[in-house]
Amino acid sequence: MICQWSWARRVAVLLFVLYLGVTIWGCSGPQPLSVAIRPVDEQGYRQSLNQHPQSPRDAYFTWKLVTEGGSIETIARDDAQLSATKNPFDAHRDPVAVSRGAVVYKAHCLSCHGENVDGRGVAMLEPIPKMDFHTFGKRFASTLHRGAPKAWFRKISEGYTSKHINADGSQSKMPAMGETLAREQIWLAITYLQSLDMHAVDSSGASD
Repeated sequence: MICQWSWARRVAVLLFVLYLGVTIWGCSGPQPLSVAIRPVDEQGYRQSLNQHPQSPRDAYFTWKLVTEGGSIETIARDDAQLSATKNPFDAHRDPVAVSRGAVVYKAHCLSCHGENVDGRGVAMLEPIPKMDFHTFGKRFASTLHRGAPKAWFRKISEGYTSKHINADGSQSKMPAMGETLAREQIWLAITYLQSLDMHAVDSSGASD
């Protein structure tokens, strides 16, 4: 009986590993911006940024006020109470959150992290392999346990200096965005990073 159970368990584990491998191999990383972003979200956020060019946080609160109602005070208070360790959004089931996160990413992260989330943004002196969210390791982590959202939130909020040494001897630094972006903006950007193209829903022509 013990041998039979051991054999059955080995087969089950093997099948699970094969399934996981096929799943990971079949997705290349975060959804393409052109697919993830709903035009209505990008247009709305851009309009708010034009109204508040010095404060992306205020722009986001204004955008949220227009789309969801309430008051700026309530929105700001609720945002301040959001967890710094647990993402309130589900990247695999909430295409609206993915879209809004992709909008935030495009506006505030793309210049360094790149159009394809591969660390090849125009502001980078040279690409950093660990910034490439299409690598097998990043895809495996996102598939298995949604990546490292707690660490990502901390790095985005507090800033981060890469251990990678550029050819000129410098190290690339990510500025602390905690005073610039709302907590929900950071979580939305992380939601986009957690999204996988295997879950993509083409929202390019969608609207509210």
